[in-house]
Amino acid sequence: MSIQEQVIAWLARQEMEAYLVGGCVRDRLLGRPVYDLDVAVAGDGLALSRRLANHFRGAWYPLDQARSTGRAILRSREGGRLVVDVARFRGETLEADLADRDFTVNALAADVRTPSLVIDRHGGLADLEARLIRPVSEASIRHDPVRALRAIRLSAELGFALAPETERLLRRDGPALACVAGERLRDELARLLTLPHAAPYLERFDTLGLLTLLFPELEPLRGLAQPPPHHLDALTHSLETVHALETLLNQQQATPNIQHLLPFADRIQTHLAQPLSEARPRLVAFKLAALLHDTGKPAARSVDENGRLHFPGHHKEGARLTARALRRLRFNNAELHLAETVVQHHMRPLLLARQESVSARAIYRFFRETGQAGVEVLLHALADHRATYAPGARDDCGPELLALTGRMLADYWERQAERIAPPPLIDGYDLLRELGLQPGPHIGELLEAVREAQVSGEVRNRDEALALVRDLWAGRGAGRI
Repeated sequence: MSIQEQVIAWLARQEMEAYLVGGCVRDRLLGRPVYDLDVAVAGDGLALSRRLANHFRGAWYPLDQARSTGRAILRSREGGRLVVDVARFRGETLEADLADRDFTVNALAADVRTPSLVIDRHGGLADLEARLIRPVSEASIRHDPVRALRAIRLSAELGFALAPETERLLRRDGPALACVAGERLRDELARLLTLPHAAPYLERFDTLGLLTLLFPELEPLRGLAQPPPHHLDALTHSLETVHALETLLNQQQATPNIQHLLPFADRIQTHLAQPLSEARPRLVAFKLAALLHDTGKPAARSVDENGRLHFPGHHKEGARLTARALRRLRFNNAELHLAETVVQHHMRPLLLARQESVSARAIYRFFRETGQAGVEVLLHALADHRATYAPGARDDCGPELLALTGRMLADYWERQAERIAPPPLIDGYDLLRELGLQPGPHIGELLEAVREAQVSGEVRNRDEALALVRDLWAGRGAGRI
């Protein structure tokens, strides 16, 4: 018996009236994996959830004292994890509880004593069959505006369409999203962005007039013209960059477009799955960086004497605006740092690719300044470049950028000790003892010069490193460090 079945059987033995509700009933009907159970009870959900956690020797957390809601986190013998949220009815009865839910496909219930029998008061079974997201009531989104974002997320997650009345209510009541707490918006948005094909749904959200409520930094990009080879205005280009990024990450076959990346496909996926919070992988902040990477362009816009548009320094302003947006939505510092780094450095790979040759020293400096986020910066540059050109247009730098990305990822993952983080040949104490230098910022500058020479093969041992420092120190007056 699975841990889910054990929990349902245990709940059925309790004296309290209890029902499975919401997404777990929906997903069981759709044959989707179920990792969470939502339980509505005619009584004290806090007390029941605590007894449940104690019985299965799991962890317990109070979620909402006012609504008597508690969470039990349980482990199966096989190592699986099940989250069970137990809440008192929203109202006096199950019918009142279901009437207060968001969408019909989430307003389904099943008595824990007869879990195979579905209780449907709002046409949820018909909407499951028709694959539609439909609100339970006319006031559904007005009562909780975050449901506007949830409708888009569920549409993406389930592959369901929005019913016409859903679109109408999103347009009418969705603008109240601007008043929703950042944490709630963040959680729904993160669930959308973890999906492999989120970009079309971001575009759908924008057509409903809601995307720039979450990100007002994007509104000045709407209709902002860009010089060739750009073929899209800045906002459309930003959305297309997210789409190009997802296409790049989802491609599985060896095509000429991604052959340089194929050796790193598994490592890229593992890298982007690394958690930056308890519930959110790096991928979420990365996609947000792709969406927001050009937000600095309106402030940086200039026109030269030939009438050509330029956006000098837009990456710096864009990094600031990106950090501000993520901070407003209560993403954590690690996520802010990743997104800010991607936007700050998003032009560098293309600038490197346009050089006749790229030295080991240049690659070392790139990863020194971007760290682990260098992987995302490189992938973003590929997606940004793809989104710049119209289909079939001549691309003057794409192959070089792709080849350089493959080379730099190989350095990062396969030649880390030689090219990215070489083991130190000397340290600050050596400079103080051997060369009689005094402490100061010049010590770090000299050691960094040694590391750069080390990755480029100019020094290979301690004696050569000390000799280089002596030479650099002797020539300091000529600005050699």
